[in-house]
Amino acid sequence: MLKLLKRISWKAIAGSILFIVIQVFSELNLPNMTSNIINRGIATGDVQFIWRTGGVMLLLTLITIIAAICGVYISARESQRVGRELRSEIYTKVMSLSKDKIDTVGQASLITRSTNDVEQIQFIFMMLLRMMMFAPIMGIGAAVLSYTLSPDLASIFFISVPVLIVLLAVIMGSAIPLFRKMQEKTDRLNLIFREG
Repeated sequence: MLKLLKRISWKAIAGSILFIVIQVFSELNLPNMTSNIINRGIATGDVQFIWRTGGVMLLLTLITIIAAICGVYISARESQRVGRELRSEIYTKVMSLSKDKIDTVGQASLITRSTNDVEQIQFIFMMLLRMMMFAPIMGIGAAVLSYTLSPDLASIFFISVPVLIVLLAVIMGSAIPLFRKMQEKTDRLNLIFREG
């Protein structure tokens, strides 16, 4: 897996992180602005403040949407590039194998490796460049924001984050054997379809 991770370009990682940070910053500022509208605008009857803050909120929402689109584009493009390279390498490797070796490995298994496995790797790369980076950055941003608003409120993050990490590790540990079983069943399914 580490060899596969080396295939991700640093430009894609940097671009993805940049757009995630922009998205997180914009999303985390929206609740503060909403509270400002209520506390300073509605409570005092300052209509101009409400309009100004609402305009800034619309601008931040637009920035969030653009950053999300750019981040998804970068991650999708990078995962497709990695998939293309993997399929090309698998094809080159299969073409260099002898007929006996192909029979040993099994044609159904080779079909699974060049289709389903590559798609799974592409999906993991896309999730890595989006969700697996987004969640920690959002968590850090939310913890910093909650600490600036109320240090007592930040203690909730320091308690809940380790619990969530442990739960995630348990779920991942139980999911890996199931994933292996699914791959074996996909091999068997490809064999049956090919025989048919």
